Amino acid sequence: MFQINYCEFNRSNADQDRIYRPGGSGDYLLLLFKTPMKCHLKGKLEISRENACLLYAPGEAQDYQAVQKFRNSYVHFSTDLFLEKQYQLPTSRLLYPEKFQELDEFLRLLQKEYLSRQPYYEDRCRILTEELFLFLSRNLISETKDTDRETSELKEEFQRLRLRMLSSCEEDWSVERLCWESSLSKSQFFAWYKKFFDSSPKAELLDARMEKARTLLTNEALQVQQAARQCGFTNMQHFSRYFKARYHCSPREYREQLRK
Repeated sequence: MFQINYCEFNRSNADQDRIYRPGGSGDYLLLLFKTPMKCHLKGKLEISRENACLLYAPGEAQDYQAVQKFRNSYVHFSTDLFLEKQYQLPTSRLLYPEKFQELDEFLRLLQKEYLSRQPYYEDRCRILTEELFLFLSRNLISETKDTDRETSELKEEFQRLRLRMLSSCEEDWSVERLCWESSLSKSQFFAWYKKFFDSSPKAELLDARMEKARTLLTNEALQVQQAARQCGFTNMQHFSRYFKARYHCSPREYREQLRK
């Protein structure tokens, strides 16, 4: 649970302004520095570049000063979550997320909700804050795992292809098609897929088809064969075998159970 205590978007202070709270602010503080800052972090002076991110936990000393211009976005908030464990986010350490502008957009929306006080604004602020930290955590994990630019770009291509496959699971996603769309040999494609997703396209495609089949079978206007075809199965025996292995009953038995 998150509670917003105060936030500002794209705030400019006086040149070389300093923020000094030796005992912290009493809550969490997330800062997005848009200009270089001199930060005293755990007894060490560090000069941040622009587009840096800094998270303070309650009780941690906050001491930072603009090198020249002072411009930032920030949010003070309270939570019962342990952010370092929940989102793998270190505190009192300068971070440089690649998608800084997207993070800043979350702060703009947070300030708008916080100040406008529209109905359910507290719920909206909580949801936005959760999305912000999920986005930041994913961004930092991706940076840690994929420091090589070419590898990072290749992963994005694989993610797009994977999403197309899973969202159109009824199509024929043969090995030849996947390799052609990725411009890789079979051995290269499967090696990279395993590295990026810790699975195989066949296993993930089957998962997607089974989940869709289970949902389609709730529609009694569809025959079992029709549901199977809409999930990409042309062989009913294969469909029934996979379904029973996954859900411990045949498609027809599953439908009968729903009627009880």
